[in-house]
Amino acid sequence: VENNEAHPDLLDSLDWYILPSHNPDGYAFSRESNRMWRKTRSEHGSLLGCKGVDANRNWGFHWNEGGASDNKCSDTYHGPSAFSEVENVHVSKFIEARKESFVFYNSVHSYSQLILLPWS
Repeated sequence: VENNEAHPDLLDSLDWYILPSHNPDGYAFSRESNRMWRKTRSEHGSLLGCKGVDANRNWGFHWNEGGASDNKCSDTYHGPSAFSEVENVHVSKFIEARKESFVFYNSVHSYSQLILLPWS
């Protein structure tokens, strides 16, 4: 690690968890078909064949209280229920199992190249 000598405590006394991609199917689809794709690739019975849920709007904290869409074809579709997406369930379980040891959590949201601090 670069400059470890200046701050050895950051590696010696902390555990770092890096989850590089929470949505591998959506990422693969964005590379192969639609570069601006942001949703998962799950099926939710859309009559128009629209797929996926905006995983950022699928968390349980204040789910479907605003800022998301009921339209399955929308980029901001929140899903049929909180944690309907397996991606969110797995990340949630990972965080929940370690919640007592976390000092900080950050999420890099790459769709708009923003750094966001999530509610959940």
